[in-house]
Amino acid sequence: MKTLQLRTRSAAKRAFTLIEIMVATVIMIVLVGLVIQITSEVLKVWTRSSGKLAANAEARIAMDLITQDLETAVFRNNGQQWLRVQGPEDTDSDFKDDTVSLKLFSPALDRPQQFPDGTDIPGDICAIGYYLREKESYSGGADVHALYRMVVDSKTTFDEYLGTGTTSPQVALDNGSSADWSNATIYANENYLVSNIVEFKVLVYLNDSNGEPLNASPTTGELIDGYVYVYGGTGGTDPATATTQLLYADVILTVVSDEGLELLRLLGEGRTGTGYEDDGTDTAEIQVVREHGDTFTRRVNFMAHPL
Repeated sequence: MKTLQLRTRSAAKRAFTLIEIMVATVIMIVLVGLVIQITSEVLKVWTRSSGKLAANAEARIAMDLITQDLETAVFRNNGQQWLRVQGPEDTDSDFKDDTVSLKLFSPALDRPQQFPDGTDIPGDICAIGYYLREKESYSGGADVHALYRMVVDSKTTFDEYLGTGTTSPQVALDNGSSADWSNATIYANENYLVSNIVEFKVLVYLNDSNGEPLNASPTTGELIDGYVYVYGGTGGTDPATATTQLLYADVILTVVSDEGLELLRLLGEGRTGTGYEDDGTDTAEIQVVREHGDTFTRRVNFMAHPL
């Protein structure tokens, strides 16, 4: 009998009371909630960071291509136009006052090498055009801020773009009389380069009569309404002469994360509750880009001098 009583008392001591179970349950719920909250925040940061890193990586690709094209750009003192920087363009973007289109001739390393029949394409100088626009990147897709790049094969460039006369595509690097140089041709879906770009500027510098650098672009670094810089040709901003020397260009790209683009979309639709609004100094869109964007700037030297 005494043995049975001792066993019963020992078993009772080992059991949990209802209060202990309830306290343990509450503690477990609190800990699980904290883990879930921490995990959720980590996933948000990871998603935001990965999206921003991907956008920045694309911007670097675009910057490398622009640098390559400008460094190897071809210039001649033959009365034709060889470089055109224009801004602002009608990009249907909130940042259209800070954008440009860029047209030039350069031996692009990624130019088409062969015709469809497999024969080699002669030559290396290609007509190249850049354009920033907010539009669908594929048929039926959502509108995105994207930079487009058109590369014309060297034979077509020689036959159709490097002509002479006042109506040739080379003379008129704007829309002119050539559909090939039209902006719509450059920002065709097949010429899509990178997305998430909301600002694209090229500021050109050259020698003045005293051999000092002269900013051919507005001195403030902002692209004023109707700004156009053209090297060479009749009516060019900088006519091609033996004394003219292009020095370098500052290329500026601003890229935003996917989260930033979504906020810009909501603001463009007039949505409220985004946490951003005009404060009298900066617009809500500028605030979004400042918080969710990065700006890349690179100085590119013009390696070739006009011949």
